[in-house]
Amino acid sequence: MTTTTARIERVLFGSAFPRFSGEDPATYWEKVERHVEKLRHGGATHVMVNDALVSIPQVMDPENSYLRFTTYGHTPEKFVESSYSRGIYHPSIMAENRKLLRWNAKLAKQYGFRCFVRCVEMTFMPESFFTRYPALRGPRVDNPACSHTPLFALCPLVPEVQDHYRQLIINLLNLAPEIDELHIFTCDSGGGFCYSEHLYAGPNGPVHCRHTPTGKQAQTFVRVLLEAGRTVNPEFRVVMTSGLMPKERRDFLDGAPEGSAASVFGAFAWGGGLEDRWANMAVGPDIHRPEVRAEARAWQEADMRARIDMVARYGGMAYSCYNPDYYGGPSDAPCPYQTHEVMMKLLGWGVRNIIGGSSGSKYHANTAIFVQAAKDGMMETDVAVRKLAASWVGDALADELCAIWKLSELADREWPMPAAGGHAFYCQPLTMAGPMVPNAGLLGEGDLDYFMTPVIRDQQTMKSHQGGVWRILHYRDAVKRYVIRQLEEVVLPADDAALAALEALLARADLTAAQRACLEVQRREIGVHRCFMSGVRNWFQASYHVCAGSLPYDGLPGLPEIIQREIDDRQRWHEYEGGVGERDDARQRLMKAHKDDPVRQVDLREFPYHEYAGLHGWEGAHLTAG
Repeated sequence: MTTTTARIERVLFGSAFPRFSGEDPATYWEKVERHVEKLRHGGATHVMVNDALVSIPQVMDPENSYLRFTTYGHTPEKFVESSYSRGIYHPSIMAENRKLLRWNAKLAKQYGFRCFVRCVEMTFMPESFFTRYPALRGPRVDNPACSHTPLFALCPLVPEVQDHYRQLIINLLNLAPEIDELHIFTCDSGGGFCYSEHLYAGPNGPVHCRHTPTGKQAQTFVRVLLEAGRTVNPEFRVVMTSGLMPKERRDFLDGAPEGSAASVFGAFAWGGGLEDRWANMAVGPDIHRPEVRAEARAWQEADMRARIDMVARYGGMAYSCYNPDYYGGPSDAPCPYQTHEVMMKLLGWGVRNIIGGSSGSKYHANTAIFVQAAKDGMMETDVAVRKLAASWVGDALADELCAIWKLSELADREWPMPAAGGHAFYCQPLTMAGPMVPNAGLLGEGDLDYFMTPVIRDQQTMKSHQGGVWRILHYRDAVKRYVIRQLEEVVLPADDAALAALEALLARADLTAAQRACLEVQRREIGVHRCFMSGVRNWFQASYHVCAGSLPYDGLPGLPEIIQREIDDRQRWHEYEGGVGERDDARQRLMKAHKDDPVRQVDLREFPYHEYAGLHGWEGAHLTAG
């Protein structure tokens, strides 16, 4: 076993404390204590405090569904005013937001955490602001694919804009001096810098800054924030987290002021990049050949290393965006070996700050190994994982638990993540919440109201989203067959073997209460993962029946049988999570009632198929370094 003094210094969790909503005070404080326990369990050093009562722009324009995308990263002017923004936002709502921010900061201090804020900048401003100050209008920052009304941000090179932000930052830190860091998320969610190539509307902005590189504009903005913030908190930092193109990021880092930092993330995922699932999404069927897997892992490491080295080359601090439970949902199986391997790479490459972390339950292996690695520093992965297993179930059962984790990890590493399909299957309401039915046209009025938000309804009217859930499954038959085969031949059998081993262990009468509790958590997490993966298989199989042009393969079950299996999988999911009796929710009821309806096929052949891009279809930092 080898050790060094390298340690993770800061772990920043992007979750605010629970809000008080009028319940019994004792009940509220129990919620706070549970949240604090989760933060401590995950190794958090800093917590996000810029929670807001509501999104003020959304309240001001409730019929504009795009504004639901802009609730992420409430910016300083939603809490405090400058002489420029006075009266733009409703003062009573801002007062409530200030109370909430102060309360979060107070709780952080009370429980021994420091604070940070995560903001989308340069953020859009309402038209009432530009009526006052037309010369301050900057780039268009909304996404025209899902927005009906253009939104514009400010230009950071205008002296009045800089004065506006100086006032905002000083007022914000005077309100909560515990804020150590401001993180900037850009070119998404209603924010961005002039002429960035990542703007959804394309590079745009006013004439006066056309020839100033976007990275230099961001650098100027960060310098303004730092100089203002350090008049209140001398240790204040500003972190550019994501959204700039590689060339823009280099321009930002070259000459960036002391106290600024930049996050790093892989080419395949903003919150990760080194895990095998991302290479699966990029490469497709060939990734399961050992030589291609080795090439992909080397590519991912070279990409991440280049991003970290770029920050170091310019004297900056590197923050890694990393969460071993990327989506925080049912697909996040126990993968302690992979989690530890990633942590060792990051530590070895000089990363000392992590944005994200993991906040699973007491016996969630990914959280535990993440925290253990942050504390222990460099260690052989097999040694580290066995150390964790022994601490939970004792030395006699440690090897058996490690074998179960290796099976679970095999299922996760080898799952055939569809090209461009991560969000679709992890968190897209159309697949996760929508019912699998042969003909959505036979559903009753209001049947989908339980999950159909105005944003989703808007999307269905737009060319890029027409086809609904079946558009998500718009792959060639050969790709769909690959996904199904890999799930049925590798992923599901690995989960089944892990569950069988857990059942054998849980049948032992000599287990201690702690051992049993640990093993029951592993069974729940792997069981839910198995149900999720089976659900992906179900959707792909159903698409053969519903998508025009697909040719069913030998052995394909009938659509009613597939839907029944989806119903059964959701029932087992319910039981793994401790549910009692029959799962009874709107999704289950709709599938039961409509599974035998006649099929109405959806013809998507006018649209391009989703395709695996391969490793060289991505902008790897090691390929563009210089």
